[in-house]
Amino acid sequence: MEAFHYPVAVVTEQAALDRGMARGVVAFRALALAWAWIGLLLEREHLNRPVEAIAVLTVASVFTLWISLAVARGQNVFRPPLVVGELALGVSLLVIDGLVYSALRQQSLPWAWPAAGIITAAVVGGTRWGLAASALIAGASVAGESILRDTTSWTVGAASKSALFVLAAVAAGSVAWRLRDAEKAISLARSREETARVLHDGVLQTLAVISRRSPDEDLRSLAAAQERELRAYVSDRPNGTAPLPAALLHTVDTILRRHGLNVELVVAEDLPTIGEEAVAALTGAVGEALTNAAKHSTAERVVVFVEPDEGEHEVFCSVRDNGTGFDNKDTPDGLGLRHSIRERIEEVGGKVDIHTKVGRGTEVRLWVS
Repeated sequence: MEAFHYPVAVVTEQAALDRGMARGVVAFRALALAWAWIGLLLEREHLNRPVEAIAVLTVASVFTLWISLAVARGQNVFRPPLVVGELALGVSLLVIDGLVYSALRQQSLPWAWPAAGIITAAVVGGTRWGLAASALIAGASVAGESILRDTTSWTVGAASKSALFVLAAVAAGSVAWRLRDAEKAISLARSREETARVLHDGVLQTLAVISRRSPDEDLRSLAAAQERELRAYVSDRPNGTAPLPAALLHTVDTILRRHGLNVELVVAEDLPTIGEEAVAALTGAVGEALTNAAKHSTAERVVVFVEPDEGEHEVFCSVRDNGTGFDNKDTPDGLGLRHSIRERIEEVGGKVDIHTKVGRGTEVRLWVS
């Protein structure tokens, strides 16, 4: 699947969100490290190797300070190499814990500090990365406990810490994903509002004047149609709130008036109801496919067929023309095909398949839910 392309405003907002999450992890890391030092002080009578314990906690402190300064300077710290480095340091601290303490100690050497590596892994790669990191850290914790107590038995302490690490991975991955998804939606809405203001103040006014004053009847009709479409976009209700058949009829009518293309629309009677976003994506993709047929394929006739889907999606749509077709293997996706069809459908969880052959026409197959 091709990567999504979001407006610059969305990318900027995502960077700001990542900086906010990075600051949160910095705070957790610093507090966990502070408590690790306090624990080291409180448990000093159980230390067998105090020099080694102080040395490894000092390394963790230097790493914490460095990454905190990097976040303060606005640098991106959610990068795989940094995640690997922090996890390696966390593993080292947990294993060394079994070497520097006696079995009577109540608190592990790093305490919860290694969980920061799990959180950053989940933020960078999602819950799967977080769970993989938690398994690594939990294994190191068990190894440290085994060395400490000279046994490989599963202890309550090791089980509790392992559960904490898994919970941190699941929570961090889920929260990061939801925050990013919400930020994308908010940023896209803001971008749409800004575009709507520009259209309303300029383009719509111009189209209104043309549709009323132009002596060319075709130009007036085209300007009026464009004005209606843009006003639907501005109101954030593409093609109104009409169900899919009415929305497709509007799209076909627009293409007919704009390009004079002979389009036959066939819609099954038992078509299910789908959401407005899916309706907007499907009608937009159909419009682009019809425009391509009119402009590039010299098609004389196009059939748009819509029916319920028996597979994983709810609606299947076919746009088949009798034009010249093209070599699908040797012809890369143009901007219209990629952005206006593929990405538009994939953004709502749909699927696109294109069947074409030189001299045999083109069929664009679309699935949405």
